[in-house]
Order: sequence, then C-alpha cells, then structure tokens
Amino acid sequence: MDSYARRPIELKWSDWKQVLVRTGKTMIDMDTSLRCAGVAFFSFLSIFPSIAIVVLLVGLLADRSFLLDQLERLSFFMPDIAFAVIVDQLDTLLDQPPAGLGIGLAISIAMALWSGSRGVDALIYAASAAYYEKVRRSFFFAVLLSFIVTVLGAAFMITALALVAAIPILTGLSPIPGTGEQLALLLRWPVLMGLAVLAFSLLYRFTIDRRAAKARWIWPGAVLATLLWLGICLIFSLYVENFGQFEASFGSLAAAVVLLFWLYISAQIFVLGAAFNAEIELQTSIDTTIGPDKPMGSRGAYVADHVVD
Repeated sequence: MDSYARRPIELKWSDWKQVLVRTGKTMIDMDTSLRCAGVAFFSFLSIFPSIAIVVLLVGLLADRSFLLDQLERLSFFMPDIAFAVIVDQLDTLLDQPPAGLGIGLAISIAMALWSGSRGVDALIYAASAAYYEKVRRSFFFAVLLSFIVTVLGAAFMITALALVAAIPILTGLSPIPGTGEQLALLLRWPVLMGLAVLAFSLLYRFTIDRRAAKARWIWPGAVLATLLWLGICLIFSLYVENFGQFEASFGSLAAAVVLLFWLYISAQIFVLGAAFNAEIELQTSIDTTIGPDKPMGSRGAYVADHVVD
C-alpha cells in the first residue's frame, strides 16, 4: 500500500482492489438497506408537492407543452410505469385553474420542505456513517441544513431542466444543416452526467459532519455514483418494462412500488459513492482535508486521521 499518495491517481492497482473490497464490506456492515429505505419513503412523500412547486414556478415563464417536453427528455432515468405517475400528477395540476394552484402553493411548499428535508436528513446520516462519522450538529443546525439542501436541490432540478431545454436551441445554431438534432442528442448525456457529478460532489463536500476533504478526494466517488446511477437506472427500466411482474404482484400499487424502488436504488448509489471516497482516504496517511496539512489525529475527520494497515 502506498500510504503517501497525495491524490487518488497515485494509488496502485493493489490499493484500488483493497478500496473496492472495503467499500463492499462497509455497505454490508452499516446496514444501508434500512437507511436508504427511509430516504426513499420521505423522498416519495416529497415528490408530488415538489411537482406542484415546479409547475407554479416554471409556469410563470413557460407553458404546459414546454414543461411536459422537458420532463419527457429526462424520462429515460426511470421506468415508464413510475414516470407515468409523475406525468399524471403533472397533468392534474396543469388542468387546475390558477386560483386553485395559488391556494395550494403554501401547502405544497410546506409539505415538500418537510418531507424532502426528512429524506435529506436520512441521506446525510447514511453518508456520514459511510465516512465513519457521527452527526454531531445541533438539532437546529441539522434541520436548517436539511432545509437548505432541499431548497437547493429543487433549484438544481429546475436548472437542469433549463439546461436540457437550452441544448436544442444552442445546437440549432449549428452552421451545418441537419446536424442540430444529432448534436442535441449527443450533448444531452455529457451535460446531465456533468450535472450529476457536480450534485454528488457538492453533497459529499458540504453535508458530511467532518472537516471537508479536498476536491481531488471527492470526485472519484461522485463519478462512480454518477456512472452507476445512469447504468443501473437504465438496466432497472429495461427490467421493469420487459421482465418485471410488478402489475401482476401489486396491481394498482405497481407504479408507486416501482417509484419507491427507484428512489431506494438512487439512495443506495449515493451512499456507495460516499463509502468509496471514505475508503480511498483511508488508503493514504497524507492529509486529505482542506487547508494547511495537519498531523494525523488533528485533522477533524476519521478517514483522514486513520490509515489502513
């Protein structure tokens, strides 16, 4: 083991093998299944109030067809049966008169913030455990952080929709006739992947209750989580559409079950990325935290203050 690696790229193949083995062991030992089930439950509760908020906010700047079109561009991330639940709810909200939406705004915001923040709180606890940390923040600060992350997450999703919508417009300016649509399809994936890596990195950087790690020790888990999330979501969607028997097993609840399971998988992947980062930091004795280098034992992070034998 190279205990003096200053960046992940300096680790040897044998080090990476140890990291992968310990990451898998961590995911088993810390019982991520129950933690991520809680994340999925509260995230599920927050989806429909969040949709109401997005409809109200985006509706100020765009029409019904625009919103449905942009959501359709993101539909490949989840099974059709789960996506249909969201579209049906969206259609219901769009059919309501403006007065009805205005009355429900305060209720939707309150419900989305409460349930969303509870899901974020559970996610923070799970990711902190993956970093071998206990959440020591005060109750007030923990609640405040959960609310902030929830609000920023909603803003991030709206920004992602706007960027995806802007791609066809920008590619339409291509000087080569007939290439705009192909460019839009090609650019959509790297843009969404970049946004996902950024989102994972920011969450790993600012939500874990520890002295923050340098960026170079954060992006490996963010990239891994992004690739796994895209790949597993695609595989899960294909399975549900072609082999799954959810409707036969759960009847009218099939769509809700699939959506819950999709949220559960997403939470598991997020925690896996955190565990991967933590095990990488444990592979070196060099200070991985921000600021001037400090001696081991005074760095304010378990994985930075310890090294595997």
